[in-house]
Amino acid sequence: MFVTSHVLAGALVGRAAARQPAVAFGLGVASHFAMDACPHWGIHNPASGWSDQFIRVAKLDGCTGLAVIAGATWLAPAHSRRSVMAGMAGAALPDLNKPGKYLLGVNPIPGPVDRFHKRIQRESPDRMPHELANAAVLASAVVLVLKLVR
Repeated sequence: MFVTSHVLAGALVGRAAARQPAVAFGLGVASHFAMDACPHWGIHNPASGWSDQFIRVAKLDGCTGLAVIAGATWLAPAHSRRSVMAGMAGAALPDLNKPGKYLLGVNPIPGPVDRFHKRIQRESPDRMPHELANAAVLASAVVLVLKLVR
């Protein structure tokens, strides 16, 4: 699942848990694992590592995810901004294994959590259209919920 989709879902759970940043963070982490258990795009090959295509997509997705964090923080009502930020942080946290390993050569996620995360993945290279549709629906929901629901 794109980290951008995780961040968008984290913004929604953060808004639902307004004024409860710790709850929002926990719900964000839980949303990450629930989403990764659903079929989604991926092309990681455990035997050979990440392909050049995966790295290109991951870089674009990471930059998009950062932009979404900034945008959702700006859109969030002041009374729920900390919870929205906490939800997004929790939702993105489990995927720090990838940039950690790629950029620093270190996986910051504890072994048992990382193994669980890998075990629940349901990835396929044919699911990019679903991935993009999920991101579009989540982005629309975030804009509606953060901007229009006060």
